[in-house]
Amino acid sequence: MKTENLKELITNLRNEILLRYVFPEIAESINQYLESKLDEGGYSTFHQPEDLADAITADLQRISNDEHLRVRYFPEAHQPETEGETIYEQNNRQAHVENISFGIAKIEFLEGNIGYIDIRELVEHARSAEYISAAMTLLSKSKALIIDLRKCCGGDPATVAWLCSYFFKERTALSALHIRDQGIVEQYHTYDWVPGQRFGEEKPIYLLLAHYTFSGAEMLAYDLQTRGRATLIGETTGGGAHACKFHWPTPHFSLLLPGARPINPITQSNWEKTGVTPDIEVNANDALTTAHELALTHTKSPL
Repeated sequence: MKTENLKELITNLRNEILLRYVFPEIAESINQYLESKLDEGGYSTFHQPEDLADAITADLQRISNDEHLRVRYFPEAHQPETEGETIYEQNNRQAHVENISFGIAKIEFLEGNIGYIDIRELVEHARSAEYISAAMTLLSKSKALIIDLRKCCGGDPATVAWLCSYFFKERTALSALHIRDQGIVEQYHTYDWVPGQRFGEEKPIYLLLAHYTFSGAEMLAYDLQTRGRATLIGETTGGGAHACKFHWPTPHFSLLLPGARPINPITQSNWEKTGVTPDIEVNANDALTTAHELALTHTKSPL
């Protein structure tokens, strides 16, 4: 990579991290490290941009102990969105979310009228709300509900609130976000009104977790667990609480940057680095069978 391009990349990374990273003192440590490494020519030995991105990511995560921080290289230059729109890694975000079925991999009715939904990404609320509403209406008459988050990478806190709205009768406070660069706290609640049918707050819900479960998926699990609304089954999750946004320090390099930390109204804390601990700990591969058996027992349905 040319010296001037490398300097631009590192300088812009430093500026974004200093301004926005959730912990200012760690941001300063990262800034000093990147400055020193650039001055020493530490990144100049990388001839492939993918290798450079991996090396920077490893350094950022080592200093911060934050798996959210990530740099990626893309051969195709990033195309800036319309002013005011949220930035994503994909040049065509809508096409991407359509290809992943708006984050919903499967909806199924298991034996005993136990509803099952496999969520792989909690896609931003503006794009996914109607599909989540349709799914929840379809599942609303199930005797119990299993939400599979074992392969869920995370997503939008507003989508977490939208989905949770189908599980409570009254407006319920969920985790808030303290946004560092704005100096504000954004509070999330369940919505007073949602379309379709609510699942309700009486029937049992089981959430399936794996170590892979991360970020917004952990927020969903943590909020429902602290409210006593779901039983969590599986493995302790990855421990990525901080909310992130994408930035583009150069047109070919993206930066995933945590800029906000959740504050749960019950615990006044979050799951950063500790993960969300399941109520019933089993191997992730066995979590669905365990949840189904519990659901059948709870609803007194025969095996």
